Amino acid sequence: MTRWTRTLAAAAALSAAAAAAPPAAWAHARLVSASPSDGAVLPTAPRQVTIRFDEPVRALSGTTVVANSGKRPVVAGKPRTHGRVLAISLRKLGDGDYTVRWRVLSDDGHTVQGVFPFAVGAGRAPPSAALTPGGTNLTREVISRWFFFAGLLVAVGVALFLPLAWKPALRAAGAEEGEAALWPLAFAGFFLAFLGASALIPHHGAGTTRFGLTYEIGGIVAIVGATLSAIALVDRRLGRGAFVCALALLPVPSIAGHALDRGQWPRPLNVAADILHVGAAAVWIGGLLALAIGLPRATRRLTAEQRTEFSAALVPRLSAIALGSVLVIAATGLIRALSELSAVSQLWSSGYGRALLIKTGLLGIAVSLGWLNRSRLVSRLRLSALRRNVAAELVVLAGLVIAVAFLTDLAPGRQFARTVARPQAPRPIAAPPPDATVLAGESGDRAVGLAVSPRGKLQATVLGGEGNGVDGLSVAFRAGGRTFDATGCGPGCYRARGRIQARRVTVVLDSGPVAFGIPVRTEQASAAVAAARRAFAGLRSLVIHERLASSPRDKVVTTWRIVAPDRLTYVTSAGTQAIVIGTKRWDADAKGPFVRSAQVPPLQLPPAEWGPRWLNAKAIGWRRVGGRRARLVSFFDPHLPAWFELAFDPRTHRPLALDMTAAEHFMNQRYTNLNERMRIAPPR
Repeated sequence: MTRWTRTLAAAAALSAAAAAAPPAAWAHARLVSASPSDGAVLPTAPRQVTIRFDEPVRALSGTTVVANSGKRPVVAGKPRTHGRVLAISLRKLGDGDYTVRWRVLSDDGHTVQGVFPFAVGAGRAPPSAALTPGGTNLTREVISRWFFFAGLLVAVGVALFLPLAWKPALRAAGAEEGEAALWPLAFAGFFLAFLGASALIPHHGAGTTRFGLTYEIGGIVAIVGATLSAIALVDRRLGRGAFVCALALLPVPSIAGHALDRGQWPRPLNVAADILHVGAAAVWIGGLLALAIGLPRATRRLTAEQRTEFSAALVPRLSAIALGSVLVIAATGLIRALSELSAVSQLWSSGYGRALLIKTGLLGIAVSLGWLNRSRLVSRLRLSALRRNVAAELVVLAGLVIAVAFLTDLAPGRQFARTVARPQAPRPIAAPPPDATVLAGESGDRAVGLAVSPRGKLQATVLGGEGNGVDGLSVAFRAGGRTFDATGCGPGCYRARGRIQARRVTVVLDSGPVAFGIPVRTEQASAAVAAARRAFAGLRSLVIHERLASSPRDKVVTTWRIVAPDRLTYVTSAGTQAIVIGTKRWDADAKGPFVRSAQVPPLQLPPAEWGPRWLNAKAIGWRRVGGRRARLVSFFDPHLPAWFELAFDPRTHRPLALDMTAAEHFMNQRYTNLNERMRIAPPR
């Protein structure tokens, strides 16, 4: 192994070491929310798993849902994506633990993956994941990218070096021929770029992402350029077409890569800097290849005098081009680094930063060799020593391209910082205005709260699967035959333009409209809510008739029998049952007997569904519950967050019914058999 081969191997090893970053550093599209959520315990089985990202994605192989017992797949059909949403249809699931493994392709061509568990069955313990995310195709990715970048740099560099230095040097020597000596190099570069693009396209999906579409076009341009370069060996006129193909190939990495990622500002400057960066490197490399390989081929057909004049004209031009290229590379590289990194520490704390340091170090070695060539050899025109140093320079630059291949496959430091510093879910919603009356309803699997402030100021809040506000929706308010547009007012918050005075208002969403009846008169009712909470906690026994849904399709009905302070039993509409006495528990499904389960923490019964702190408590009217007239109040619990409507006996303040609206948690409860004798015993 020669010392230059060893240098190249060392560069590859250092680049691989730089890529050993935390897993989050590989993420480009970021997971925003999932339904079911990570670790969720659902009372009823979902029809599908829905995962939302912050940019368009495409599903990849390996995306699946399995039952933890046996790890058998439970998917119904292939996973599908629509914009930023990945949907995995499920078979009919029974009670048990399940694991979701997802793999998607983000718009900039990078693979993002993860796993999370969920469980089906009321009262089950939180589940654990039974799968691992799996590995990435890093080796194939880096090799394919290296092929493309190396081919692009060679093809573009040779094509640009021809008019900038090669042809002027031939004219200075009075030579008519010699141009054909560089077209084999251009052909090799175009063909290598085509191989790299064709290896990347099947994995990244031609036409389905920005990366895939750009590299599909780049592959076509590369094969056309290779064809024209081959023909240019016998017909120089087609060399112009190869030159055009080289110019068309030059912006491919910039359009497909980080320069067009979200968060780059200003994008035109970043793209222009990236294209200049690649173009300057290409001209430098093309000139070195022309000197190392093309010059000996071209001078075979020249006279001794023409050789001397050609070399004397070419080498200083190459030296000047290399110096200019280095200056452009340094300036544009600084612009790109300032855009991609948000802190100096990311140079050593992120894989992207470490790869950037290695790239800079290799560039420094190449510049040092170039300076040696310029200061000691160019002026004396010592061609044999010059070509040896140029060969060493090319080996170092090949290692630099390996570092670039890693660099383009890593998430920039600014994105890694966002992933670490910010939670993946959107910001939680704000509390309603203090003077507002709050109401709530369902729109598909979303919870919609309406805040009605005095003098007709209305705003809606939309909760998604993680209990956070859903932004970017098209929301409108309809009342009295008119439609009012909405403006954003915070996370998941939409405020009506203008004032709305109406008895009925409909909030219009893409997931379905939600109609609200606006109360005519309201009264402050915080003291009444506190009294109802105390009265509920003081009950000795009761029966709760509960309907719980996570969407319009998925619901379960449960009957709870509770005896204070620590006994309960329940049976669901699916046939599952449980008995809890103190720290002992027994469970049964629809067909089998009761089985002793794991010990449970001591219970404190009966519990109120809402917490000790609430907001916007207002008496909004009256309601009949089981033939009894009940006072109706509404309020908001910011801790959950959730909206409540509570119906209670105005004389005793005992709750009679409760409606709760939260993220994928729509619950109706009716309370009977208050303080009646009730016996709960272990199963026989």
